[in-house]
Amino acid sequence: MPDKLKAFMCYDEGQKMIGVADVTLPNIAYITDTIKGAGIAGEVDSSSVGNLQSMTMTINCRSLVDDNIVFAAPKAHHFDFRGSVQFYDESKGEYRSKSVKIVTKAIPKTFTMGTFDAAAQMGTSGEYEVLYLKISIEGKDYVEIDKLNYIFQVDGVDYLAKVRQDIGLS
Repeated sequence: MPDKLKAFMCYDEGQKMIGVADVTLPNIAYITDTIKGAGIAGEVDSSSVGNLQSMTMTINCRSLVDDNIVFAAPKAHHFDFRGSVQFYDESKGEYRSKSVKIVTKAIPKTFTMGTFDAAAQMGTSGEYEVLYLKISIEGKDYVEIDKLNYIFQVDGVDYLAKVRQDIGLS
C-alpha cells in the first residue's frame, strides 16, 4: 500500500540543486474534440491519442539564490527529480521503499522572485513548460513523452509509433 514520498532530491544537468522546497509536477491531459451526429446518442469527447495539452510544472524555492536564478534563462532546462516512496508491505508486515525518478526537459514560462520581508521565506518560484517527461519506478520506465519527437509511451507501448511511420519520421 503506497504511503508517502519520504524524501527527494532535484538535479539540474546532473548537479544537485540547492534550495528546492517543493515541486508541482505536470498533468497529462489529452487534447479532445467533441463528436456528435448520426449514430451517437449525444456527444463524446474524443481524445487525440498522444496529443497533449500544455504540460506545466512549478518549482518553489525558499529564497532567491544564484543556484535557482539561472532557471530564468530562456532555454531548455533538464530537471531530474529522484524520490523514495514509502509503502506498507502487507505480506511482510513492514514498511519498504521504492525509487521514483522523474526526468523533464522544460522551458521557463514565468520566474517569480518572491518578496523581501525580514525573517521570512522569499517564495521564489518558476513555472515551466514541459516538452519531455519520463517516469521510472524502481528502474523500470513507465511513461515517456517527447512532444517534439512524437513519442508517447505508457508501460512499454508507444502510441505514436505508427503516426511517426505514417508521416515519415521513422
